[in-house]
Amino acid sequence: MNKVEARTSPIHGIGLFATRDFAKGERVVQYTGLIVYTPPQPDKNGLVHAMELNPGRWIDGSGQENIARHANHSCEPNAESQPDGDVIQIVALRDIKSGEEITFDYGYNLCDALSHPCHCGAKGCLGRIVATPLRTAFWKHLRIGRARD
Repeated sequence: MNKVEARTSPIHGIGLFATRDFAKGERVVQYTGLIVYTPPQPDKNGLVHAMELNPGRWIDGSGQENIARHANHSCEPNAESQPDGDVIQIVALRDIKSGEEITFDYGYNLCDALSHPCHCGAKGCLGRIVATPLRTAFWKHLRIGRARD
């Protein structure tokens, strides 16, 4: 039995959904693909399915066999990516119920966040995909850039 499935997401396009319950700390799915030494290019829909293992090495996750590529970003994720050598696992940060969308923090830097809108709907969402540790700095940037009343 598959533990996850891809289907239409309220966050963005296609999402990854649990087909059974997962306990906190449990491996949900492995992000699979070829290891490449140049950043993978966007697909025909303008999406890049890749995870960086370390500087100069990525997993190109664009292949159909990589169902994990459908996991969307959330500012309040229920899972996280955990690199282990040449493998990246998606692991539950908390208990996840069957039918729930699997999400993780994409971890974009401040520059990349400017061109990647977030539609996760989380209470603390800044409207951009930005790594959790950088959100305070990004929020300050947004406040400084706004016109004053």
